[in-house]
Amino acid sequence: MKEQIEVLILNGEFERVRQLMTDHDFLDFEEAFIGAAQNTESVMFYTFIVEVIKEQESAELHDLAFLLLVYPLSDVTDAFKAAYYHAERSAKLTEYKEVKNLLQLLFLYTVPEPVITDKQAYQVAKEILKLDPHNKIARDLMKKAVKNMDAGVVDINDLGRSRNA
Repeated sequence: MKEQIEVLILNGEFERVRQLMTDHDFLDFEEAFIGAAQNTESVMFYTFIVEVIKEQESAELHDLAFLLLVYPLSDVTDAFKAAYYHAERSAKLTEYKEVKNLLQLLFLYTVPEPVITDKQAYQVAKEILKLDPHNKIARDLMKKAVKNMDAGVVDINDLGRSRNA
């Protein structure tokens, strides 16, 4: 399916790709789609996803756009900034209740030029820990954010609650 997607996307045959998406399990399609995008690093893959989002916005489509931008298209100027848009929309569509979507936002704190601030990373990590008190990634990045922030910005009571969450 990966090779088929690659050829169809590069030829602009979006309707046929849409049919493949409908006919297959979304996770299988996503894996093949990302693999095909990695082979070419073409922005046409992103164009396709944006077109589909315009017609049927969903968290999983925003997740796919996010994955495209942070992996095969990460060298495109401002790809991580565009990925932030998709991570934020996905989180909003899931009412900030899905750890996976919140971790996407937190991932953007770990890139060489972070897209979110220390304070935003702290808040996202805090939300993740409410949903998953043992999430090591959120804990570690919360500590990093706290370390980077001015001491006056962090409520010491929040730190105690997060540690005990």
